Amino acid sequence: MLPILCTGIINGELGGAVESWPPGLKARDAHGLAYQTLSVLISYRRCFDLQQCHYLVEVFQAGLNGQLSTIKCCLHALSLSAFELQPSMTKCLSRILEKLSQIMSNPNMAVHILGFLSIIGSLPVLHVNFTEADFKMVFGVALQYLQHYNRVHASSTNVITMSWALSQHVRILSYSAVYIWFLAVKLPDRPRHIRFIARQLLLANEGNEQVDGPTEVCFDWLARYTYASADPRPAHSTFSDIVLSSSDKAPENQKTWILGHSIVTIRALARSGWVEVMSRRPSGFSRFICRIENVPMVGPGDVTPDLLSVPAGLIMERNPSRLTLNIDGEGLENDGPPKEHAHELSHITEGSGDEPPVPDPITGYVWSGTAPSQRRKQVEIDPSFLILQLSPIPDGTTQPFVRRVPDSTTLPRFVATLDRIPVIDTHKVGIMYVAPGQCEETEILRNVHGSPAYTRFLEGIGRLINLRGQMDVYAGGLEPDEDGEYAYAWWDDIGQILYHTATMMPTVEHDPQCNNKKRHIGNDYVRIVWNDSGIPYRFDTLTTQFQFVNIVVEPHSLGSIAAFSNNLHENEYFKVTVQLAPGMTEFAPIGHFKLISAENLPLLVRQLSLLADWFASVFAHTQHDTVRVEMKTNWQTRLEAIRRFKNQLPPEEPLADLGDGVMGQEALRDFTTSF
Repeated sequence: MLPILCTGIINGELGGAVESWPPGLKARDAHGLAYQTLSVLISYRRCFDLQQCHYLVEVFQAGLNGQLSTIKCCLHALSLSAFELQPSMTKCLSRILEKLSQIMSNPNMAVHILGFLSIIGSLPVLHVNFTEADFKMVFGVALQYLQHYNRVHASSTNVITMSWALSQHVRILSYSAVYIWFLAVKLPDRPRHIRFIARQLLLANEGNEQVDGPTEVCFDWLARYTYASADPRPAHSTFSDIVLSSSDKAPENQKTWILGHSIVTIRALARSGWVEVMSRRPSGFSRFICRIENVPMVGPGDVTPDLLSVPAGLIMERNPSRLTLNIDGEGLENDGPPKEHAHELSHITEGSGDEPPVPDPITGYVWSGTAPSQRRKQVEIDPSFLILQLSPIPDGTTQPFVRRVPDSTTLPRFVATLDRIPVIDTHKVGIMYVAPGQCEETEILRNVHGSPAYTRFLEGIGRLINLRGQMDVYAGGLEPDEDGEYAYAWWDDIGQILYHTATMMPTVEHDPQCNNKKRHIGNDYVRIVWNDSGIPYRFDTLTTQFQFVNIVVEPHSLGSIAAFSNNLHENEYFKVTVQLAPGMTEFAPIGHFKLISAENLPLLVRQLSLLADWFASVFAHTQHDTVRVEMKTNWQTRLEAIRRFKNQLPPEEPLADLGDGVMGQEALRDFTTSF
């Protein structure tokens, strides 16, 4: 069947032998039905050899030349193929991207194209061999929509052909695709792409006096990640706890400057020669702890000045012969403990008389205060990263804005307000398990476990985090004393998702209606519903005003045996359906439904939940697509807060008239006016 369908579509012969079609049907309609049929066969890849899989992807690639409905169907099929047919997708991806660059001018297809780019960008195996030209093609496709968006919205006389909420969603996806794919470029190669991306961003703003907020944020983000892979905010660091003493909190030891769109604060620490540098920008918050080496040498018999200000404690590991230091949460390890435990250091107080803390029974290390950062990763730094964080660039003004902020009561309040705005976008998604025969809200929420397949799904959708003392991962409003000790979360450098999992929250006798669980899950815009009930899941099963998107997962073979058996062969394939609130436009690469293997199910659902929460947030922000308001990311909100603070500063005193000759430099040479 597969060779017949593929050959007939590519050669244009499918349905050609039919002498007469029913009224209203044409041969191309048969092709459309054939594409739908082929998309169902993707997950049954084990039934085909590698050459047949290649042929299947090539058919979907050829379908990108068809009518709009065929293109959409093929994009959805290619999105699924990115998970299930990766060798074939890797072979054809460059040609697929070339075709997408030709059809991206159609705004109605933009949401499906950008959704596809977001998915394949999150799968490194697909683009591990990409060339510079391939990456440029991706950036060009992603940025084409921004040029269309600004051109259409520049004049009130232009007719908007797509929904306002969808246009805002696609605009966000355009920038997100740039971020995802830029992070996929190896660090040494990233500078070579800046000129091309900058030109495309400026072309999208051509005709404006200044670039818009999202573009300014994009430039700022590029300045963060072109020369480093550091996280967008500092992690909890045992090293900084030791270096910083209580006396370092005094505001008289610090000064703040505005450089372009960044707020730079430098604090002189009590320890000899140490300073703390904090750079707050729209797209992130960088923190450096530095020591100047130009300090006096200690003579024989003298005490090192640093030792006078070291807290009464020392850092050691389980093996005292090996030492590991953490600088803002990034471990510098030698042959000590395993890399994944490099941050788990014990903090033993000397002379306190207290019993030493009990080591963790699994790792053997002692936690110091709060839970250590769970955002471990290998960080690469180019020297250019530091100077960029301490410069006004990439502010595009001709006169860089560098100014000392006078000490006042407004500065601490502003910094505290800015720090409360997350440096990445955060998402909350609910997860519910529906057991066999269940159909009511309360009985679903009261479940405290699910089937083995459901448990395996949870293990793949995110990482298990400990909520107690958690400082580095977005907790989504969960409190360990009320909502359980653990939760699943996922994050990268762009965003974080916290999954409100009903089966992991405690079910208590004094809350028979599970109102505490519903307090979280009922307020989520997106819910993942694992449906083992054997009956269709109703969209309004959970009664809440925030009813936007349900991602329903069901075993492909129905029945209680498939639901509760631990036989892997009975849970190989799952059906994924997306339920939308009335008025919501289709945005997800699912169509009516998609079949996917258990192996790739968590990856697909995670990407769907991220796309769904973005669109649902835009839909809610625009009051169900009835109000034309701009949807702003956290980065744009931070940018606007910094701009407001700059505008509220008192005007600077004008420089004295510059005379001729060397003495004309007198006012400029007095650097104390700025520093």
